[in-house]
Amino acid sequence: MVYYDLSHLIQSEDQNVIGPIQDDEALFLYSIVRCCRLERILEIGGLNGYSSKNFLEALSFSKNGVLYTCDLNPVPILTENHKVLIKNALDLTIDELDNKPLDLVFFDCHDIIQMEIYHKLVDNNIINDNTVLALHDTNLHYPPFNTWGVYIEDENGYAHQPVERNMVNIFKNLGYDIFSISTDSTKHTPDFPVRHGITVCKKFKVLL
Repeated sequence: MVYYDLSHLIQSEDQNVIGPIQDDEALFLYSIVRCCRLERILEIGGLNGYSSKNFLEALSFSKNGVLYTCDLNPVPILTENHKVLIKNALDLTIDELDNKPLDLVFFDCHDIIQMEIYHKLVDNNIINDNTVLALHDTNLHYPPFNTWGVYIEDENGYAHQPVERNMVNIFKNLGYDIFSISTDSTKHTPDFPVRHGITVCKKFKVLL
């Protein structure tokens, strides 16, 4: 029987955290890595290492798995296959990413410079048509539980991180299929006030 060690997911039941991915979101990303047998992951924005821990646990199936975490601020190095790069991600070199295509890129630094990083990695074949793109904080937050950010009147919600939401629209125009983990206002109560949201993008290929 396959055993999944999820003991690293330690948030309270309401998952009311600001900054890191929520445990439901972590589980979703974990399953993508495992289901697609992804081995090379870059995350842009590491914070305190919560998403790093999740990716590394997901990668534990493979002896070739490697996680690159790029952040302007120090991020804890968690394992031997965890390469932390303390710098502006726009200054990443191809050699620092071992000059091989990435299986997944996780965008989570809330700066539109991430699109410049994307194009640089595409130009150097580090991102190719097989690379999965994931973006954090793409859902809306709803009153009365959160009332800051850009107000979206049609949905009566607040875009707490509008950059990643805009990037999703850009990727759609670049030919990516899009799937978002999202909620509407009816899904939230004091027991579960917010869903930050994850969006996954993959280049469309005709199934023959």
